[in-house]
Amino acid sequence: MTVSGGLVLPDPDRRAPGRGAHLHPALECFDLAVRRKAFPRAFRVPGPLDVTGLREYVAQRDK
Repeated sequence: MTVSGGLVLPDPDRRAPGRGAHLHPALECFDLAVRRKAFPRAFRVPGPLDVTGLREYVAQRDK
C-alpha cells in the first residue's frame, strides 16, 4: 500500500512511487492498524489518513 494526497491506497504490484507499507490482508489486522493509528506512523506523515479505499480492498481479499 502507499499514500497519495491523504489517501491510503492498495498497491498490489508494489510499483507506486514513494514510501510503501505492508499490511496482512485480513480485516482484523486492518482494524487493529486503524485503532493503533499505524498508517500515519508507517508512512511518516502527520494527521489522519483516509483508509476507506484500502478497507474495501482488504474486505474483498479477506473472503
